[in-house]
Amino acid sequence: MRVKSETRRKAIIQGAADVFLEKGYAPTVMAEIASRVGVSKPTLYGYFPSKEELFLEVIKTLVAERLSSAFEPLIEGQELSEILQTFGQQFLTNVLKPEIVTLRGILMTEAQRTGIGPRLYKEGPGQEVDKLAFFLAKEMLAGRLRPGKPETAAAHLLGMLEGEYQDFLLGATDTQPTAEQIAQSVDDAVAIFLRGYAP
Repeated sequence: MRVKSETRRKAIIQGAADVFLEKGYAPTVMAEIASRVGVSKPTLYGYFPSKEELFLEVIKTLVAERLSSAFEPLIEGQELSEILQTFGQQFLTNVLKPEIVTLRGILMTEAQRTGIGPRLYKEGPGQEVDKLAFFLAKEMLAGRLRPGKPETAAAHLLGMLEGEYQDFLLGATDTQPTAEQIAQSVDDAVAIFLRGYAP
């Protein structure tokens, strides 16, 4: 019974993700999600008491599936530039995937409209960004980066990685960046970051 219940829960999250990505948050209704997944509305509400809670779980799941792997290389003991190169490549490749770009747009809209932005960020992308800040803090303590605010350093690195693609992230162009473009962007961003934070 436990396995079956978890299987259904995952199916609900996936079905909800499909609907949210297609329609956005506001136009999506729980009845449509229940229909898409093939469960009754009472069953759906038994798993998730509100659309907000279900949307939050979708965010956490998609972040875990698409972005968490990018933060796994942040382990001490290797050459810092290589670690950041590997991280940057995985992070930028995943951030620029169409479903993540769409989700980001929904997040920005709903954060302002409903006021749930802080919770969405804290329980979703914020947890991954904290991993980067924690890693950079250890590098600062080890003397491989100059002392500073780890959270600010993390924001600088992420900002430089995404900087060339604001038009794509904001929907001003639908031309998907190539692997070669991403690789060059990562090279440039990591080089500038390490120069700026050189001890």
